[in-house]
Amino acid sequence: MTYHRQAMDSYSTPTIVSLLLFSVLLFCPVIARADNNMTFLDKKVINSLRLSVYEVVVPKIESQKIQYARELPFHKLSYKEREEKYFSIGTAFFINEKELMTAAHVLKLKYFSLLTDFHIRDSDGRVYKIGQIKQFSSIRDMVVFELEEYPEDIIALNVSKQVEIGDTVFSVGNAQGEGLSFRAGQVASFTTEPEHGKWKDIRFTSPASPGNSGGPLLNVNGQVVGLIIQKNASENYNVAVPMTEYDNLNGTAEFYMRNISLNLNGSQNTYSMNWSEHIALPNTIHAISRKAQSSLNAVYEQISSKVSQKYADDYFPKGKRFRAYLRNQVNVRQFGVLKSDADFNMWRLSSYSKKTIPISEDQKITLSKSDLSTLQVKIEKPRNVTLEAFMGSPKMVMDHLLKALPLTRDFDVEKVRIVSLGDPEKTEIWEDKLGRPWISSLWYRPYSNSFVYSHCLAYPKGVICNVDIKKAWYLSTGYVSLMKKDLNEVAVGYEGDLYDWIDYVSLSQNYLPRTFKTSQIRVQNGRLHIKLNDFTLDLNSHAFNEKTSLHFHFGYSNKSLLEEELLLFEVIPKKGVDAHYRIQKYFSPSKFSSDTYSSQWDDIVKKVEDFSGKVFIDNKHQVIRKVVTGGTEEIASVNGDTIQRETVIGCYYKLSEENPLAKCNEFTNGISFYEQESNGSRAS
Repeated sequence: MTYHRQAMDSYSTPTIVSLLLFSVLLFCPVIARADNNMTFLDKKVINSLRLSVYEVVVPKIESQKIQYARELPFHKLSYKEREEKYFSIGTAFFINEKELMTAAHVLKLKYFSLLTDFHIRDSDGRVYKIGQIKQFSSIRDMVVFELEEYPEDIIALNVSKQVEIGDTVFSVGNAQGEGLSFRAGQVASFTTEPEHGKWKDIRFTSPASPGNSGGPLLNVNGQVVGLIIQKNASENYNVAVPMTEYDNLNGTAEFYMRNISLNLNGSQNTYSMNWSEHIALPNTIHAISRKAQSSLNAVYEQISSKVSQKYADDYFPKGKRFRAYLRNQVNVRQFGVLKSDADFNMWRLSSYSKKTIPISEDQKITLSKSDLSTLQVKIEKPRNVTLEAFMGSPKMVMDHLLKALPLTRDFDVEKVRIVSLGDPEKTEIWEDKLGRPWISSLWYRPYSNSFVYSHCLAYPKGVICNVDIKKAWYLSTGYVSLMKKDLNEVAVGYEGDLYDWIDYVSLSQNYLPRTFKTSQIRVQNGRLHIKLNDFTLDLNSHAFNEKTSLHFHFGYSNKSLLEEELLLFEVIPKKGVDAHYRIQKYFSPSKFSSDTYSSQWDDIVKKVEDFSGKVFIDNKHQVIRKVVTGGTEEIASVNGDTIQRETVIGCYYKLSEENPLAKCNEFTNGISFYEQESNGSRAS
C-alpha cells in the first residue's frame, strides 16, 4: 500500500486529470454496449406477455384397444409427466384480439397424424380449442388462426417491421415443453430464405429450444419483429421469418415442397417432383389437412409411376438384365425380395437368417429382417383353429405374433410388453399383379403417434406377412400404394406338412393365389394325389404320412410379365428320413449367365454327367437326376428371345439306401406332365 500511494503521489496534477479522462473514455463504450444489449425484459412486460403468448398443445390419447402384459407404471414418472394430459408442441401469440399466429410446421397439416385436436394453453393450464385457419403458408412457415372460445383477458402484441443487426432480441416461447420462457440475444445476421430467395430470414443468438417454434421474436420494446421457425443444434444461432412476410400471405392455405424424390428398389435411380397445393380459406384444420394429405399422397403415387416409367426398359419386370436373371432364379422358403445393383446389371433375391421362436408345444413364429418392410414373419396357427378362421381374424394373427415380437411401450428404462393391439382400424383383401390375395390390416398406437401395418398371405401352416412399424406421417406419403406396388417384387416359397396342404387348398378362393385356385392335394383310396397346373402326381400313400413335407417355390414367368410360375416342387416323404424328391425347371442360359450355369445347362440338354439318370454321390447322398421326356418347352419371352425350358426330376437318398434307381423310378412313374396348351396338346 505504501508503494502505491507513493507512486500516485509522484504524478503531477495534469497527469491525474489525463488518467481520469482516459478512464471515462475507456468505460463509456462498455456502458453504451450494456445499454444497447439489455439482458432482461422488464417484469411488467413479461407479465403482460402471459396474456399474449400461449403454448400449442394436443391431448394425449390412450387407446382402449391396446392390452399390456401388466399395469402401466405411470406412478414411476415424474409428477409433471404423470399428471400432464397434453403434448406441448409449440408456441402461438395474439396478433390482434381475434387472431393468433404460429409456425406452419407446428401443426404439420400436410402429414397424417393421430393427434389432430389442437389447442392453445395459458400459463394457468386453461386450454382453448383452435378454430378456423385464416392464413396458412408452408413457404413462409406462418399460420394465422382463430379460437372456438377465447380467454377473458387478451393483450395482442404490436408488430415492428424494423430490425437491424446488433439489435437486442428476446425469444419467447414454450421451450422444451416446460412453459413460457424469455431469453435474450442479438440479431446476428440476415440470411436469404433457402427455397425461393424472396426475402431474408433473421438469424439471432437468443436460445430457441424445441417448443419455441411459432413463438415471437421480440425487440426491447416488446414488439414482434419475427416468427421463430428454426433452432440451431447449439441453440445459439437460430432463425425467424421477419414479420414483413405477414403482409404477403395470400388468403389461401398454400403448401409447397421441393424435390420430393423416390428411388427404385433402394438404388440411386430416382425421380423428383415439386408439390404445391392451394386450399380455400378460412377453413377448418381437418378440412385443410384432409385435402393437403390427399394431394401429397397423390404426388407420391405420381412420382412412383414416373420413376417406374423412366426406368421401365431396365427395371423390373421388363428389363433385359432382369429377364436374363429369370433364366436361373434363386429358390426361397417363405419370402425373398428382388434387389438389383445401382445400374440394374445384377439381380438377386435377398433373404436373411431367420429366428424361430416356439410359443407353444405345437406353434412357432419365425422372424427375419426384410429389404421391403420392418420385418418378415411366418405365424403358425394354433392347432385347434382352422386355417380359414385364422385367416379371417387379423386380431388373432397379430395377437400370436406379439407372443414372439417384443413390441413394448417404454417408460424411461422400463418397458411394458404389448400383448394385443385389438381389432384393426381397417382390413383390406386385395390382389397383386401376380394374382396373390394379400390381407392388409392397420393398427394405431396413439401414445407414440405411430402404426403397425401387416400384409399377409395364406400359408399352409398359417400366414406369412410383411409387417411395418412406422410413424403415422408415413400414411400421407404414398405408403399404401407404394407397398402394394413393391409387394409384386416379393417371391414366395410355400412349405408345410401334407395335411396342412390339404387344408390350404381347401381355403376359400379369395384367400388362394391364382396358381393354387385349381390345385388339388388329397389322400384317397391309399393314394396321394396332387394336381397342379404343370403336372399331376399319383403315388402310393403308404410311403407318406401326416409329417410328409411339401415345398413349392414360385418365381417369375419367363414368357409373361408379372405372372407366377412354379419353378420347384419338393416332397420329403418322412421327416427325419434322409430322402426326398424334387421336380425343378431349368431354362436355357442368356449371354449374361455364369459359365457354371451354362455348363450345367449343356449337361441337361445332353442328359449326361449329373443329369444322366444314373446314380452319383453328392454331399453324402445318392442322387439321381432325370431330364423329363416331353417336359421341354420353347418359350417366346417378352423380350422376343426364344427360351428353352427343361424339367428335371431329382431323387435323393442316404448312402445306405438300397435299390435307389427302383425307388426313383416308382416316384417318376407316378408323375404326369402336361405340355403347354400353346403347343396344341396336353399329353403326358
